[in-house]
Amino acid sequence: MPLKKLIVIYGCFIFTIYINAHGDQVRDQEKTTKRLNTLFDDADDIQPQLDNEARDKYMFAKPKTVFVFRLPTQYPIVTIPILRKSRQSTYFAKRKKLKKTKKLNTKAPELKEWTYKDQHDWPRRYPDCGGRSQSPVNLPYTPLVKAKESRQLMFLNYDVLPKKLMLCNDGKRIALYGEWKPINQPLIYGGAAHSRRYLFHSLTLHRPSEHRIGGLQFPMETQVLFISAEYKSFAEAIKASLKDAQAFLGIVNIYKYDNHTQQGLEELLKAGTKRFNTSMSLLPLGFFTPPLQQYACYQGSLTFPPCTESVLWLIRAKALPITRKAMDAASSIFEEDHVGSCLREPQPLNDRRVYYFH
Repeated sequence: MPLKKLIVIYGCFIFTIYINAHGDQVRDQEKTTKRLNTLFDDADDIQPQLDNEARDKYMFAKPKTVFVFRLPTQYPIVTIPILRKSRQSTYFAKRKKLKKTKKLNTKAPELKEWTYKDQHDWPRRYPDCGGRSQSPVNLPYTPLVKAKESRQLMFLNYDVLPKKLMLCNDGKRIALYGEWKPINQPLIYGGAAHSRRYLFHSLTLHRPSEHRIGGLQFPMETQVLFISAEYKSFAEAIKASLKDAQAFLGIVNIYKYDNHTQQGLEELLKAGTKRFNTSMSLLPLGFFTPPLQQYACYQGSLTFPPCTESVLWLIRAKALPITRKAMDAASSIFEEDHVGSCLREPQPLNDRRVYYFH
């Protein structure tokens, strides 16, 4: 066979081998690419599932406890009606109807003479005293509804000196009253009170405590009463109580025996007298009732007639100190036949919840 023919055949054979080998390589690359594409597609499908599983594990494997606090708070709303001529008759007709309803339903009860000795007869003369949301109460240790992530309780003008301070004793209640400039009057808002503002009205002393905790009665208690800023007086707040469940706010300071006495209480006991009223040294309200941030909260009533059920009570979580010596000296300013006769007995808690803010 001629040499040229052999060279051509050998060249064709080598080319065929090269083509087959290159084809196999191309096919392998195509298979690899297809396999990778399949894996990528699978990864794209699996990734959302993994994300969902991770999210579910974060949300449900380690749950966060969230406490929801709800109270029927009515905010003071001031509106100025802008009327059109075509709507004036409708507006005034509605106003006339509202005025008639108000006269019928918001008549303030007449405060007759009362004493703590006849408190079992209060419901007969003051119907609210027989309600289901009366105060004081025996607060349980548990269960309490914990309120987390709540607004901080704010105290304004607690360090402002008053124009006048008076300690009054009418034989039934010993109360501290003060007079400030309107712009400097102590007020509270935030916390359980939400955005509503309450202005200071009075501070009363009780020996021993009216409120109890876990069945325990403490040596002394002070009750600081505030009135919603939309009302000009105590009587006006009483009238509005039928349509306003939180016309008042009260702070309860519980005192326990210790080796010293809280300075504000000590000043009150020194100024205490059986006379009707006594002028006191001008001291800020925070001196007698320090601000607080941890407290229990429940919906209740005034602890004296007319026992209006429109008070949001805040009970200080940490008791304030009083010595036994100061407690014994306090007996001279309380006109009572025996210890505890100037107190209202604890009332049933019924179905009310007690919230805890911290």
